[in-house]
Amino acid sequence: MKRIFLILVLFISNSALADSRNEKIQTLMEAQGLLEMFEQQIELGKQQSEQIGQQAIDQMMSQLNPSEEFKKRFLTAFNTFMSKVEAPWGAKEIVDVWAKYYGSGFTNEELDQLIGFYTSPLGRKEVSVSKDAMVSFSKHFQEASEPIMQTAMSEYINDLKVIARECNCTK
Repeated sequence: MKRIFLILVLFISNSALADSRNEKIQTLMEAQGLLEMFEQQIELGKQQSEQIGQQAIDQMMSQLNPSEEFKKRFLTAFNTFMSKVEAPWGAKEIVDVWAKYYGSGFTNEELDQLIGFYTSPLGRKEVSVSKDAMVSFSKHFQEASEPIMQTAMSEYINDLKVIARECNCTK
């Protein structure tokens, strides 16, 4: 029984330390403007996906003359595509992944110093570690997004083809 209790206490302690560490990293990310920058990158990706999807539907529509019912179906297919390519991660996941690639380069005490003394010598170290971590961090989300985009694009094109066949509205 004591053994189970000890394991439980260690598990809870480790979870609390990880949460505390991630909170420190989130505070630092916010102070540096990184969290905002990453969220902007997600928004930019969403805009790029929308452009790609809109180009595909514009190309399809230039060859068709659909009724209002089929225009609505094309719009529904477009909205389905957009929901499938939207990044499934938010601020918490960004902090967690950043903590993995970036936070491992610092102790908790160093994180405290960075938050308080960003312009100190430790601040210069932060800049260096950030640059190194950014490569792996960006690659992580690029690789995570690629199969989502490929699957959604394939399904989107198939949906458009089905609607076009059913529409029977080629010019």
